[in-house]
Amino acid sequence: MTTRPNNGRTDAVFFDDLAQFTKAVEAATGLTLDFGELLQLNTNFVEQTDQYLILNVKEESDTDPTNLLFLRAEGSFIFTKRPPRPEAFREFERLYSRPFGRTTVLAVVLISKALLSYKARLDALVPAVRELDQNFDQARYRELLGVNDRLQDRLEDFHELLVRLQERAFKQVETRYLSFDWNVLITESQTLLDRLRRRLNSLREIARDQELKASTELNRRIEHLNVVVRRLTALTILVAVPTAISSNFGMNFVHMPELQRVWAYPTVVGGQLLLIVAMLFWFRKVGWL
Repeated sequence: MTTRPNNGRTDAVFFDDLAQFTKAVEAATGLTLDFGELLQLNTNFVEQTDQYLILNVKEESDTDPTNLLFLRAEGSFIFTKRPPRPEAFREFERLYSRPFGRTTVLAVVLISKALLSYKARLDALVPAVRELDQNFDQARYRELLGVNDRLQDRLEDFHELLVRLQERAFKQVETRYLSFDWNVLITESQTLLDRLRRRLNSLREIARDQELKASTELNRRIEHLNVVVRRLTALTILVAVPTAISSNFGMNFVHMPELQRVWAYPTVVGGQLLLIVAMLFWFRKVGWL
């Protein structure tokens, strides 16, 4: 399918089929170019000659992941799944009479559309990060971290493309015609980058908080375990005292004079109790019980 925005006044044809787009470029210029390879790139792409400028502008959108712009003075070709509305071109009609004014307008409108896709994707990540903060999940954290990292790489590349177009002043995209608008685009892309970096920092802070909570909980459990071990050790020592004494009375020897004394047994039992009470007092003092 082909369309001409704004009644064709931008002198451009839009395609949503790559094969038709490629054939149109070849028929108009005699050039045989493999645009399919450009679509496979994970980065934006610029190629300029005296006759044309190719821009591969990536979007952060599932429905329209890329825009291929083949810009030239005598007629341009655009590959995109969602062409901009005709209204998007009307505010720039004053530029059509200038050299490469139409190609400049096409670049600005398509780049603005791409920038909106980055903003929409970033806005969609905000509630996801908030939800993660409320209900932390390690797998979800890694997923969001990967999405944000990839988006940052794409947005940094996009911002660099805007700066390159402004600094190199490709003749097919005369940003000096729209210096204010172009500065706004660059400022907006930088603002999105700053927001994304803050979002990444928030994600990492959430992970650090969770690690701190997990570490605190682990230390609490270890401390509780230490208390239990100390108490078990103290109880074991307390039980060991009468066990050791009773083992003496269980021995079979011919000469055991204490067995002939009436007071021997009560004395031993009383000694056990006294020693146990003394040990209990000591264990409580040192905090074992």
